Amino acid sequence: MLTYSLEERGDLPLYDYLSRRIKEDIWAGVLKPGEKLPSKRTFAKNLGVSTITVESAYAQLVAEGFLYTLPKRGYY
Repeated sequence: MLTYSLEERGDLPLYDYLSRRIKEDIWAGVLKPGEKLPSKRTFAKNLGVSTITVESAYAQLVAEGFLYTLPKRGYY
């Protein structure tokens, strides 16, 4: 399960911090191509944030081409 320390985010909005950290994990090879990410609800619950925050981070990563989504299957 992905987990990040939200205390390190400084002044960044939560969704932006999460998207940056996920990008770092992609670049570092921690997340492999095609690997399924946690569901929005599971990830949000694990981090103690709202699902809207996770959804915004995932949407930003999809828009930038780092993730893709399959309807009713999740984010990869």
